[in-house]
Amino acid sequence: MRPIATRRVDRSGPVALAILATIACGSTGCDAVPSADRLVVATSWSPADRRRIESELAAWVAGSGSSRPNVAGAVRVEWLILPPGEDPARLAGRRSPPDVLLGGPAASYQRLDRMGRLAPLPLEGSPSWSVARRAVIRLAGAPSRSRRGRPSEATDRDGPIVSFDDPRNDPISLAWAKGLLAGGHFRAGYSRLVRVAAHPHRIGRQPGAAAAAVERGEIAWAPAVVPESLGAGPGPGPEVEAAGGPSPSLPWIEGVAILQGCRHPEPARTFLQFLAATGRAGPAPRHPANRSPEADSLLAELLGATLVDAQDELWAVWSALERVNPSEPALEWMTEPPPWPPASVTTILNRQGERAMSLVETLAGELSAEPSARAWLIRSWLSPPRLVDAAMLDDLATAAEGRLCREPRVRDWLRAEWTAWARQRYNRSVFRLQ
Repeated sequence: MRPIATRRVDRSGPVALAILATIACGSTGCDAVPSADRLVVATSWSPADRRRIESELAAWVAGSGSSRPNVAGAVRVEWLILPPGEDPARLAGRRSPPDVLLGGPAASYQRLDRMGRLAPLPLEGSPSWSVARRAVIRLAGAPSRSRRGRPSEATDRDGPIVSFDDPRNDPISLAWAKGLLAGGHFRAGYSRLVRVAAHPHRIGRQPGAAAAAVERGEIAWAPAVVPESLGAGPGPGPEVEAAGGPSPSLPWIEGVAILQGCRHPEPARTFLQFLAATGRAGPAPRHPANRSPEADSLLAELLGATLVDAQDELWAVWSALERVNPSEPALEWMTEPPPWPPASVTTILNRQGERAMSLVETLAGELSAEPSARAWLIRSWLSPPRLVDAAMLDDLATAAEGRLCREPRVRDWLRAEWTAWARQRYNRSVFRLQ
């Protein structure tokens, strides 16, 4: 994480004289020069956006448009610069957190709100966080550039290469993947994501890796955030849509909020009032009642485990497609989501008898010490098998009032189970396709 941005001060001329005068006043007992209200704002927005906000904030506070005429002096903004894709929710646990979070996905603010880490806002219709910017996510790239990457020749890899970054680290790639999986078509969308991951380009481990690959000409398309006015512009052709999903833009909402217990609450409230008065902050949308914010993090774990961590095995099986003409059922078997219960639990249950139930209860106890969470796991494992989809992830996210999926041991176990399953499925597919 980068340090707080600071300005270089010229210590010659009038500035130096002012500093000396201030020191002199302090030593002789005269009134100190009033300092500006300090405000620490964490954001990943561009330098141009930050400069524009600073300039207009100063004008708003000084002018008649301010709803707080009693503000003493200008609000001095110090920026805590976040790398692209950084989850602003991670800053809430710091010993010295920033005063304001600006930008980042709505899911981060919904999670902080549920945890009680956000302070009340001085805005109507936005009790805890507001919308700071609206944009859209779509596949963007430079299709006219020649790509230096290895050309694809296998089925479903023809045409321009589409890639993305690890959804566990990149909220933009996660939102794009959710768009492919939405609308009751989880299985078909997951299959498309598997085929995209099979392209001969490694999924980026860090946010911005896929976009950088586009700039270098190694791939043609990657998910990106663009202004709403550009969302309907020219996009990828039908051959890219077949591999990377539908071309319609997906909404992208970034938030702004004040952290609970911040050190400079009054400047923070002034900053939020400025954003609202200048049309930069609007009411936060309501989260769907049937969708848990934790389900998004579970989806990121699923995609990271089966597509990113097992990508080498996926490449191996897809190379076999260059030598055979696989049937569509074989492809569907290879690209379907993992099962529930996980494969290791199914293996235990197939033993039958009291020994099987004893092992199941032991495993549940190792994953969670909470009785309600253990009971939910056992019930779900004994229920009819199903594929992991949006409904299954919601069930996991809300089990035991959300405490189950927040258990680190459960997260580690799910990640290991899904990765092992994907690697085994891809390795078995090599023999099924031959």
